Amino acid sequence: MKLARFHTPPDGSGASFGVVDGDEVVDLGHRMASFEAMLTELHNATPRPDDPRWPVSTVTWQPPIGTHAKVVCVGYNYPSHAVESQEAQPEWPTLFTRFPDSFVGAGRPVVRPYDTDSLDWEGEVAFVVGHPARRVTADRADRHIAGFTCMAENSVRDWQLHTRQATAGKNWYASGSCGPWLVTPDELGDGPLRVTTRLNDTVVQDDSTDRLAFSFGELLAYISAFTPLRPGDVIATGTPQGIGHRQDPPGICARETSSKSKCRVSACSGTRSPTRHAP
Repeated sequence: MKLARFHTPPDGSGASFGVVDGDEVVDLGHRMASFEAMLTELHNATPRPDDPRWPVSTVTWQPPIGTHAKVVCVGYNYPSHAVESQEAQPEWPTLFTRFPDSFVGAGRPVVRPYDTDSLDWEGEVAFVVGHPARRVTADRADRHIAGFTCMAENSVRDWQLHTRQATAGKNWYASGSCGPWLVTPDELGDGPLRVTTRLNDTVVQDDSTDRLAFSFGELLAYISAFTPLRPGDVIATGTPQGIGHRQDPPGICARETSSKSKCRVSACSGTRSPTRHAP
């Protein structure tokens, strides 16, 4: 099942949520209380004959996360990325948080900060919580995951490096993208997921989640030990080797508004975003 948030046509003003069914989106906003409620009540999300439907090509995607989500991100979770960043592999997950409005939906422009040239790509696998999680053990984590999605987490490197804390470089408004939808675990199978990032037509990142230092279950267990996780909360599991900041010469997402970045996760589709300058 593919779960999504979107704005409906014709003017894109109607915010709703639902299930992607082929080349249509089944709108469940008329009979379910919220996107978060849909995540916890998937047995009620099966499309019905009287549910409104929209062609996929006519909706505007919103990030498939909770309206007031905790967005917890993990650093250096691929050993190859720790090596390229000249960091030792952490003994415990390295965490930071992002604000929900620092993301746009798939296909919408990522905003290039007005006073910096250092917007860098970071493709990642993210998962969204479907059932409340508090002090969950790693072996039971799958019971709390609603689905997986693709996240272009991105970073404004010069602001990230102002201090030892990454917050300023990670939370520029609309600097990352997420989506277009969640894919439920039953559709993904048990194998690893592959994450690939392209800048225009060039592959800049390509790795597999079987090389994560901390697994999905270990991350959920660690994070839920110190904070309650609720439906719609997100864990971004880390970016692999290949960030622009560590290339020679350093690469950036875009100097021109015609540039496009795309993160793709196997079986989850991907989020493709042009860039635009901040007003």
